[in-house]
Amino acid sequence: MVAEADALVVAIPIYKAAYSGLLKTFLDLLPQHAFAGKPVLPLATGGSPAHVLALDYALRPVLTALGAQVCEGRFVLDRHITTAPDDAITLHHDDEQQLTHITGQFARALPARAHLTDA
Repeated sequence: MVAEADALVVAIPIYKAAYSGLLKTFLDLLPQHAFAGKPVLPLATGGSPAHVLALDYALRPVLTALGAQVCEGRFVLDRHITTAPDDAITLHHDDEQQLTHITGQFARALPARAHLTDA
């Protein structure tokens, strides 16, 4: 459940320069401050570099309005994602490096959870 999450990853496809109606419906059902104080990592895929701005001009404002601490996101072109017959997924080298970098930043933004390390 969103209220109990320490952080969130919002991964979406971008079509026609906007995020999907399914995500819009989900976000509309949340309370106004559902993401308050939570780090949120926005990730998107799309078929054209022209859609890259959807992260900053469509998704980021909505996440911010929900109270999220929006981390640096990443847009990956569909053609830079390859799926093998065994369902293994590979990314273009540059995209893989950037995703590694931003997921590291996201991990550092996560709140300390002492009770998880007291085992």
